[in-house]
Amino acid sequence: MDNLEIIARALNGSARRGELIANNLANVSTPGYKRQDIDFKTALKKEMNSSNSISLKTTQSNHIAFSKQYTSVRSSQNNRNSRNDENSVDVEVEMAELAKNSIYYNVMSNRAAGHFSTLNQVIQQGGK
Repeated sequence: MDNLEIIARALNGSARRGELIANNLANVSTPGYKRQDIDFKTALKKEMNSSNSISLKTTQSNHIAFSKQYTSVRSSQNNRNSRNDENSVDVEVEMAELAKNSIYYNVMSNRAAGHFSTLNQVIQQGGK
């Protein structure tokens, strides 16, 4: 597995985690809702060690493609707040996780841009 593929998978995992955090924030007032998260670093390690790929057939163009990373989603068992409605979402925790995830995504995006910049330089200088 090359560096660009690792970066791409890290970006996909970070994007998925951002979706889950946004979903948690959207459900902050939903009684009984349990926060969800993805440990995409563990999922990425698992992906890197596995050469198997799972593909599912989509019947419509607006279906979302399946990724094994999505199977790492878990409901949080850590009930940090004791709310009467049994909702486990803490807005402050979610916002902090969103900020961390955004920084990670930006770092990975910059790594990808650097990779393409290097390729561009090699292509431009290759004929000289």
